[in-house]
Amino acid sequence: MKRLATTLSSWSRNQFGDIYAKVKDSEEEVRQAENNLINMNSNENRSKLHAINAEYIRYLKMEDVILRQKTQLQWFKEGDMKSKYFHAMIRGRRRKLYIHRIQNEGGSWVQGDAEIAEVACEHFQQMFTGEEKYIQKKALQCIPHMVTDKENEQLQALPSIEELKTVVFAMNPNSAAGPDGMNGKFFQNILGYHQGRPS
Repeated sequence: MKRLATTLSSWSRNQFGDIYAKVKDSEEEVRQAENNLINMNSNENRSKLHAINAEYIRYLKMEDVILRQKTQLQWFKEGDMKSKYFHAMIRGRRRKLYIHRIQNEGGSWVQGDAEIAEVACEHFQQMFTGEEKYIQKKALQCIPHMVTDKENEQLQALPSIEELKTVVFAMNPNSAAGPDGMNGKFFQNILGYHQGRPS
């Protein structure tokens, strides 16, 4: 998944470049094409304007998708992406998700990406490699059995493909990307693509 994310990112940069810059450039091209059509009303200028307009709309749709993913807003409406509030939401989410400092085992605050990463690694390494503690089975006999053997088997069983499909399609397609860099829309498209093919 990491290799796929890196490949897709490189492909996007090579194929589309900076979408925000493309939108601004396309706006200027549309304005120029409109002026040309006003000055000289010909079929050639009209065709050029239609072609540039189509390209401009394509870049606007790409920008729309990117902004939806960045804000994760369910109430996204046409025109919101141009408002100050909309861009403030993007900046607010970035600030909220960023870890500025972390407290170490001694209670001191640590700042800086490298120092925070080191403290976090030490914490979880200590958590998972601590001294072994054994559970006394006699104490467990006093706890009543609330889960039947059949229910226990179902809980331990791997989820079926149908259960996975239900969960994936219930996800917000514009959800934040996970550690693998993919959002809900990516997995929904993958499952939707494979649904029409024999397993």
